[in-house]
Amino acid sequence: MPEGPEIHRAAQRLRNALEGSVITHVECPYTTIQGQEHRFLGNQVISIEARSKAMLIHIGEDVLYSHNQLYGRWTVQKNSSKPKKTNRSLRIKLQNETHTACLYSATDIQIIEPWEIEGHPYIAKLGPDVANRNVEYDDVLEQVKNPKFGRRQLSHILLDQAFLAGVGNYLRSEILHSARIDPSRKLNTLSEIEQNNLAHSAIEVTQLAYEQRGVTVEKGLYDLLRENGLSRRQARHHVFTRDGLECHECKTTIVHTRMSGRRLDFCPSCQR
Repeated sequence: MPEGPEIHRAAQRLRNALEGSVITHVECPYTTIQGQEHRFLGNQVISIEARSKAMLIHIGEDVLYSHNQLYGRWTVQKNSSKPKKTNRSLRIKLQNETHTACLYSATDIQIIEPWEIEGHPYIAKLGPDVANRNVEYDDVLEQVKNPKFGRRQLSHILLDQAFLAGVGNYLRSEILHSARIDPSRKLNTLSEIEQNNLAHSAIEVTQLAYEQRGVTVEKGLYDLLRENGLSRRQARHHVFTRDGLECHECKTTIVHTRMSGRRLDFCPSCQR
């Protein structure tokens, strides 16, 4: 499933291609928006924003809401380019004079009005969005200290968008490693220093993943590892999908497990 950084990057690509322009061609084949082309055609794209893993495209007086879920994907290309072949199912196509944007395979797509955004069932529950460049550290720290989450295990709470929005499975492992915290700990067992480390790491790791297209190690280290023959999968993270390999910091072997039904990797020494 795409995580916060990937959706925010998709939003930036969509902004670059569509924002401020007029829609000249629309296709709405998906059932929840079928026959609604007239609501977008000839209208201006006012703004495009990501909220955690949801996309909001403001067109004229309407808002196109979509959530990629497991398989959804936005693509953007110039109209002058040859369309790329795909086996994915088209959900919506938006075209202006220069670019075409397509959403494939997603199943959560709606047309809503601007006043409905904050009360939308998904958006209303979101915690601070750590993939948002304008997120406030104090808001994230306040959430980490919030007693209503205190009794929940970190491995579980970090997948809850009501806690910190934008975090998904690879970020969960990477954030906990960066903060040097055992994933089995409960939130209310953290010391003040650990609370600050977790809030800081949640922002830093997520935004590094945004800047580096999903890579959560420093660029110099990533380039070195790739030059030494490691695959992108093995080089892009500190611990996630690196089970059986050495921790970059302490050389202890990275351990793989499953927590909250999802893959989780950690260093048993750094995160003791």
